[in-house]
Amino acid sequence: MAKTSNTFRENAKNCLVLAETTITGPAAARYTRMAKAWNSLACEQDWLEGYSTQTERASELAGKVIDELSEHGASGADMKDRKSRLIDGPTEFRETRVDNDN
Repeated sequence: MAKTSNTFRENAKNCLVLAETTITGPAAARYTRMAKAWNSLACEQDWLEGYSTQTERASELAGKVIDELSEHGASGADMKDRKSRLIDGPTEFRETRVDNDN
């Protein structure tokens, strides 16, 4: 049985296709907003069903890679600080990220 969130994500993809193929700007904007809403619903549904969010999974994967590439001579505090800065990304981009949960 397919996850409900996958159905929501499919709806979001359909909205993006409609946004790309529509002639008017206002209609494209509406379809884009609808796609964002479907994606938000999909993330919420994953959370409700006990699945980790895309953000958590991405952070977990990034953390593993950063750990593998870290300097062996750096202190634990330095490594933790660097890892946090890399995963969070530049301050000026945090508000525009689509996966931002704030």
